[in-house]
Amino acid sequence: MKKTLLDNNKSTARAEHAMLDGISVDQRTLRIIGKTLEPKNLKRIGIAAVGGSLLISMISTLGRDRLNRAETARELKKQLMPLQKKLDDLEAQNAALWQQNEELKSQLARIEAVYIQTAETPEN
Repeated sequence: MKKTLLDNNKSTARAEHAMLDGISVDQRTLRIIGKTLEPKNLKRIGIAAVGGSLLISMISTLGRDRLNRAETARELKKQLMPLQKKLDDLEAQNAALWQQNEELKSQLARIEAVYIQTAETPEN
């Protein structure tokens, strides 16, 4: 009976073990490690590692920037609260002064009307 390729791989996989720093590693794993350590693959791994570290660095920097912006916004809000209250008070005072100005204008118009009437009426 002939062994198929699949049967052959199973039997050799069980039989082919090596000891690597006291850890049992099969030949397939050793081949994968060997291919990984080839110079062209090391370049790819290095590029991926550098890219990953740059990505993580950018994410942490953006997170810090957002945190700093939020903290700055809170500080500015605290500083602006008294100024906003003062502005509201000044706006209310301005509205009251405009109303007083309109009342004075209407009084002046009535006084002028009375003055004109008295000036036009002939004295007897």
